[in-house]
Amino acid sequence: MYDVMQGVLVVEVSEHTFMPAAGMALADWGANVIKIERTTGGGDPMRSLNIPNLEAGGFNPYFEAGNRGKRAITLDLLQEAGRDVLYKLIAKADVFITNLRKNARVQMGIEPDVLFAHNPKLIYARGTGNGLLGPLAPQGGFDGATTWYRGGLAYLQSKPGKEPPGPGTSYGDLIGGLTMAGAISAALFKRERTGQGSIVDNSLYSVGAYLSSQHVAMASLGNARVPTETPRSENFDALVMTYRTKDDRWINLCLLMAKWWPDFCAHIDRDDLASDPRFTDPKVRYVNRSALIAELDETFARHTMTEWAAKLEPMQGVWAPAFSPQEISEDPQALVNGFVAPVGDPGSPDYMMAVTPLQFDEKPVGELRRGPKYGEHTDEILEEFGIGEAERQKLRQAGIML
Repeated sequence: MYDVMQGVLVVEVSEHTFMPAAGMALADWGANVIKIERTTGGGDPMRSLNIPNLEAGGFNPYFEAGNRGKRAITLDLLQEAGRDVLYKLIAKADVFITNLRKNARVQMGIEPDVLFAHNPKLIYARGTGNGLLGPLAPQGGFDGATTWYRGGLAYLQSKPGKEPPGPGTSYGDLIGGLTMAGAISAALFKRERTGQGSIVDNSLYSVGAYLSSQHVAMASLGNARVPTETPRSENFDALVMTYRTKDDRWINLCLLMAKWWPDFCAHIDRDDLASDPRFTDPKVRYVNRSALIAELDETFARHTMTEWAAKLEPMQGVWAPAFSPQEISEDPQALVNGFVAPVGDPGSPDYMMAVTPLQFDEKPVGELRRGPKYGEHTDEILEEFGIGEAERQKLRQAGIML
């Protein structure tokens, strides 16, 4: 992990992936993140979410993706004695993170005014489904429904008369968590300047709306996008689309600069296209785009994706293969830059993980720790906060902790 957040204590009472991902990013950056889980139901529901292939290799990848690098304790915050323990942690904490609904926050005594009474310099980071105001404020939210569908992303991917596609991954949770980590960092910077604590809010709906922001602006200017299904042969730009290879894989071209055209033709062994009067400049390439698409379809079908990668890597323009997650985990470019890194002992890692996509001082993140087991660090952490063995035993007997 990095050292930019070294010395920052984060207390987290959050579940699923959205706000836990914020805590995980802070842990990657060096913060001491303590995750507090309920004493019933096995803790964070993400530990036991029923998803196919969930326990691959003995690890729950969905839990790990939001909780790597933390320590965990159990507390019953519905009981006063459990809240008293929490408040001892809050008194020394820099950041508190939660995504529980308001009624749960009130019952557990973790609303901002309560925690600020114990630590006025606290950064209170709160994630919601639909924001703090309006008729949907009391409702919860999940990444797929709230970010992807309500946030407009499914609509932007839809075709006329067809079911909108679902998300392929947790876009709202992971992006929302990372942006929350950035907002927490800004609030910590403000506190260094002013000595004042802050409340920081993010919502899954706002993340989706933000990702749709170009089209929200277009709609407000009278150019609303509607679902369309343009024939492949009429794609707007033949050099900004995807082509099938000989081995039924896909290569994406993103040749946005006209000056890349001759070099591209040379790298695909089609110098004849560069001199073809139908394709010599962007205007005629647009007019004759159907013919160019047909030429490129035939050209890319000549070689496998691996063969095309060797040809295209030295090219001036931008392109990319349609990688699978397995290929990402083994890609030399991702590995050498630390975009994908081993978790646990580098010599015998627990698993490979794509890390938070930010780096400091031109260095990869370094050693990473797996997510905590349920209640794994309860005794260790409470001992650090002056709660001795005898008191812990009383708390266990009262069902306050496991």
